[in-house]
Amino acid sequence: MREIPVELGARRYTVSVGPGLLGRLPEVLSDLRGRTMVLVASRRVFDLHGKAVERGLRALGRLHVTLIPDGERFKSKKTLEGLYEAFLSARLGRDGLVVALGGGVVGDLAGYAAATYMRGVDWVGLPTTLLSMVDSSVGGKVGINHPAAKNLIGAFHQPRAVVADPAVLDTLPVRELRAGAYEVLKCAVLGDRDLFSTLQAAPAGLRGWAAGEVEGAIASACAIKADVVERDEREGGLRRVLNLGHTLGHALESVTRYRRFTHGEAVGWGMVGAAAIARERALLSRRAFETLADSIDHVGPRPRVSDLPTPELIDALGRDKKVKDGRVVFVLPAAIGRVVIRDDVTRPEIRRALKTMAAREG
Repeated sequence: MREIPVELGARRYTVSVGPGLLGRLPEVLSDLRGRTMVLVASRRVFDLHGKAVERGLRALGRLHVTLIPDGERFKSKKTLEGLYEAFLSARLGRDGLVVALGGGVVGDLAGYAAATYMRGVDWVGLPTTLLSMVDSSVGGKVGINHPAAKNLIGAFHQPRAVVADPAVLDTLPVRELRAGAYEVLKCAVLGDRDLFSTLQAAPAGLRGWAAGEVEGAIASACAIKADVVERDEREGGLRRVLNLGHTLGHALESVTRYRRFTHGEAVGWGMVGAAAIARERALLSRRAFETLADSIDHVGPRPRVSDLPTPELIDALGRDKKVKDGRVVFVLPAAIGRVVIRDDVTRPEIRRALKTMAAREG
């Protein structure tokens, strides 16, 4: 087992990474014993992993289970209200515990419900996708989508613990594994040349990697993100680097109503677009651009972008929560291990980046 501490003073917690950990919850979460708990999961994930998790949690305290629909479009106000009703039915008090079992949608929803129910109750993340293990489980960003934009309604609410069991990734479809691999690659671009080289040599989408290598990649990505979060918990400045690929990525998700792309695929395209802008501005050489774009393509195929209307994408960018003083903020790669933040990217630059993205469709 590998442990990555997230040092935030009184809100400190640990991300535990290791195969078989979901079967060891009474041991890993022993300091949370004696709570009333509500386990939140989708039916699909509960059918795969719920019984083992339920058994472990019942050894810790009184447990209620509530299941929610699967999919990004259900990260909504309606589903959130259903969670509040489940909490009330379970008589969850301010000393209770919400446990999120699943991918990023479940973690974001359950975490935001925990943040806002009774002005805040504790929660624990049990991520079951590679994407959620390396992205949404670290940093305490929780929330729901609004029809106008992704994650527009939310809060910062750190979990009490995160338990990531790489063994559950064996049940993931290849596409979902790839979705997480794009986020692992993003973390490598931000601050780990060795991880970037490892990913370049890895099988596409990490499928076929040895268990220890996957565990190491998860731990490395979490450590990179934890280091950033420790220095800027509430995204006052530095933490914005974690949005590499997310500016255009969120626009792609929003315009397609969260039905075409996985989050990771959208971030993959967003990194290609950001790299294209960086190349045009001479932040990246042509060779560096090709190396980065080829590494993104190596993860696997992504749904096409060439048929999406450019005006709608640009309009969606203007509604993104990363807009500051009316300016769209982009994170641009300047090298492997270095990015810059810019709020002066022009519409013509965005249009040309979208053309570059379309030209790289497989």
